[in-house]
Amino acid sequence: DRNVQNRTISLVFAVEEGPRVYIERIEIRGNTRTRDWVIRREFDLAEGDAYNRVLIDRAERRLRNLGYFKDVKITTEPGTAPDRVILVVQVDDQPTGDFSISGGYSTSDGFIGEVAISEKNFLGRGQYVRLAGTLGQNTQGVDFSFTEPYFLDYRVAAGFDLYWKQTSATSYSPYDTSTAGGTLRVSLPLTDELTLGLRYSLYQKEISIDTSDYYYYGKISWALLEVNNDPALTSAVGYTLTYNMLDNNIDPTNGYLLELKQDLAGLGGDVDYIKTTFDSRFYFPVYGDVVLMLRGQAGNIASWGGQDLRILDNFFKGPDIVRGFAPNGIGPRDLASGIDGSDPDALGGTLYWGTTAEVQFPLTFLPKDLGMKGAVFADAGSLWDYQGQTTFPNIAGWQNNLVDCSALPGSSTKGMNNVCVADSDSIRSSVGVSLIWKSPFGPLRFDYAWALSKEAYDQTQAFRFSGGTRF
Repeated sequence: DRNVQNRTISLVFAVEEGPRVYIERIEIRGNTRTRDWVIRREFDLAEGDAYNRVLIDRAERRLRNLGYFKDVKITTEPGTAPDRVILVVQVDDQPTGDFSISGGYSTSDGFIGEVAISEKNFLGRGQYVRLAGTLGQNTQGVDFSFTEPYFLDYRVAAGFDLYWKQTSATSYSPYDTSTAGGTLRVSLPLTDELTLGLRYSLYQKEISIDTSDYYYYGKISWALLEVNNDPALTSAVGYTLTYNMLDNNIDPTNGYLLELKQDLAGLGGDVDYIKTTFDSRFYFPVYGDVVLMLRGQAGNIASWGGQDLRILDNFFKGPDIVRGFAPNGIGPRDLASGIDGSDPDALGGTLYWGTTAEVQFPLTFLPKDLGMKGAVFADAGSLWDYQGQTTFPNIAGWQNNLVDCSALPGSSTKGMNNVCVADSDSIRSSVGVSLIWKSPFGPLRFDYAWALSKEAYDQTQAFRFSGGTRF
């Protein structure tokens, strides 16, 4: 029906509904290692149900995101009757175990590395197991994790973590640290994209200072002496809310991931705080295999219940928000601890933010099957707002010298104090290049960054690398 005056055309669609088709059976092919029921539980339909393309596409996407298979393809074959079809799930098992090595290097502290072995499809049952050991010039530790993704046959992941870590004094942290504890956790899918994780953590953390190295005042911050050899037990409940729209969880090229975390400490234990962090990642295909990644992150921690925030509960940041900076290299520092000419001690902060823009691209002058690609990046961020004490009572065995903070350039603390805080929310930034290689030993990544803007008391570290292998 055409209306010439109004320049419109009316269309009538005639729809003739065909016979309903049912799934006669679901046939799994190609799974030499993964159990059939691990694959079947990703379907929201069963044999005998009506054929539903939307639910089938959803199951295929879930199977791909498991990371158990090189390829997943779901097709249909004729059944024993005209209204019956056979759903064929063709998969190709791939190695799901990882043996990884990661580390970093700084001119002052040398090599720090971690060796971890993990299996995300343990015995073909879809369970995740990880055992990691950390060993370096100043760090050692071990942690163990186990996750059952379908607890009691419900789409609820449940698991636990156990860990112990000990670090020795370095130029970044002039004290020994010992931490031991564990976490119980469950994860509930609210929708296919939205997941709620709940957890309870219990751990003890203690620092100790070698008085033979730091006997004289001016070598160690009084904020650290206050908690020296004073173990604190933290009992905390928390949640993580994750919205995942990535096209691929392993190597994303399109989509985004949003994650909000909150922890409340003070249900028993010695520490009371509320900690909130947010992380977001966005991936955009630019042209061909060129991908743009944008990241934004932020965090805040605050005490409650009338208790002061312990220095060890503050955020300590470095290359995790701005590459090109050392661990603990960004944020508030105690200038009084550096009056002897050493680097001032990091005090940590209660607020931080970070942003990243990174472009990943293929190295076209190399064979594609070599698996190498490059990246250029720019990072910016900051850590600030130390809220701890600046004046402390006498501590046994230590001379309580007060310092005129007003005489120290950059100190935001004035007058006579034990701690002279340099604290700025100024932007720290860097640019850099990366080499990413899917090597026969597993993925390797090398980053080299140049700090563009920083405070005089910040510490930099240009080169970092990480890598591993798969079995």
